[in-house]
Formats: sequence, C-alpha cells, structure tokens
Amino acid sequence: MLTIYAPSNNIKSKCWEVFNGIKQSWPKQVKLADNTLSYFLNDDTESMFWGLVNNNTNLIHQIEEAGQNWWFTDTPYFGRFNNNNLLADNHYWRICKNNIHVGYITGLDNKRIKKFNVTVKEKAKKGEHILVCPSSPGIHNFLNQPNWLDNTIIEIKKHTDRPIVVRQKPRGRGTSGPSEATVPIQDQLQNAWACVTSCSISAVESLCEGVPVICNDNSFAKPICNTNISNIENLEYKSPIDWINSLSYQQFTPEEFSNGTAVAILKDLKVL
Repeated sequence: MLTIYAPSNNIKSKCWEVFNGIKQSWPKQVKLADNTLSYFLNDDTESMFWGLVNNNTNLIHQIEEAGQNWWFTDTPYFGRFNNNNLLADNHYWRICKNNIHVGYITGLDNKRIKKFNVTVKEKAKKGEHILVCPSSPGIHNFLNQPNWLDNTIIEIKKHTDRPIVVRQKPRGRGTSGPSEATVPIQDQLQNAWACVTSCSISAVESLCEGVPVICNDNSFAKPICNTNISNIENLEYKSPIDWINSLSYQQFTPEEFSNGTAVAILKDLKVL
C-alpha cells in the first residue's frame, strides 16, 4: 500500500501533476490521505509527499521514527515548469526515496540530460567573493537548522576574509525559482570563489559554472562536494558530469509519471 498525503482542499495544487500519474502507474495499491493530519496512518507500508507544505514535515519525521519508507517529490534539477506554458511533457518533478533529494547513482548514460542542453565549464581558476545560497525556510526547518544562514556566515568569516554575497531564493507571482530572479545566478557566480549552500539546487548551477560548492551533510550534492567550511580556501572540485546524469534519471514529466516511464526507470535503477 502507498498512501499519498495531499492537500485535499487545493485541487489546483501542482502536486496533482505527480500524484494523478502515480495513482495510474504505481505498482502498489494507492490511497489518499489529507496532509493536514497531525499523525500518519501507521498501517501504511509506504507514504508519498509533494514538497513541505501543510503538515508534511511533521508527518515525514513521524514516518522516519517509525522506520517506514517514504517518497518525496518536488521541483526538478533541470526542466522546471513555466506557468505560461504548462504541458504534460515539457517540465519535470524529482522523486526521492527516504530523503528530500535523490541519491547518486554512478555510471548512467547522458540520454536524459541531453534534452536540457546542459554545459559544464572547467573549474574556475580564480575568484573573489563567496556566494551563499540558503534553501527555503521550510527546508531549514526540516533540517532543524532554522538559523542556517546566520550561523553559516559566522562560520565563513572564521576561515576567509573574502566578500560574502547572499542570494536568497527568488520568489514572486506565487512561485519561486529562476523565473522570478531579477539577477540570474550565473551573473553572481561570475568571479565567485565558492558557493556555500545547505540543500539548494544552486549547487548544480554552481558546479556547471566551474565553481566549487560547500554543502550541508544532507544535501544531494554531498557525494561530489565539500561539506566543511573550514576548507573554504582549499576546495576540491570534482567534475559533475556523471552526477548530473544521475540527477536526470530521477526526475520525470507528468506524462512519464502517468504512462509508467517513471516507474520503469526507478525499477531499473533499483530505487523502486
């Protein structure tokens, strides 16, 4: 049994782009529950969420404590939706097991990443400022680090005197992400020595620009990035190409969730 925790009072939520497809293709019986509940239905074998809306954070932590499996879906690493051109096959959602981000599966091909025209630059040979990219308050609360930004800036200043530039998650028009940015992140990565983030997708953009990243222990970027701010003046940079291929195989269009493509790929990767 898979229980989907959804905002039953919001039929316009983008979560249904994922959940309607999951209901059609998931290999187990699926039922719906309201994600405003204060408790999870502990007779479930698996649970699924979209974002950290309503009571999702509390429900996920309860499920973790009970030792049960859970799935998390949210914004993708590439191919984010455009509200002005929303089609079933032109945007993606990531899907993760027992975490809010996907794991690193090595050795995958580049067939899925090709459609995004991603380029990876060589490591920047120099840089001046530190770009700090906090995740959303919801993510920091989920990680039990509500003061992540202030604490991180204090720690950075212990180990470098480079200027610090803070880039808050762009928000506007009832949404968030690159479409709402007044300054593209690529502009702020120019001449950056490093990017410091908790779990933000800015890690992908930074590595593609050749800028080393320091991330949180819970970040999806941990396998190829630094996690210790004390090393900020001596950062290792690994090519992200294989890792980017891995990300591309763990995000799907609404159409792929519906027609079974997502389930087939997740089974092939032994994630499902």
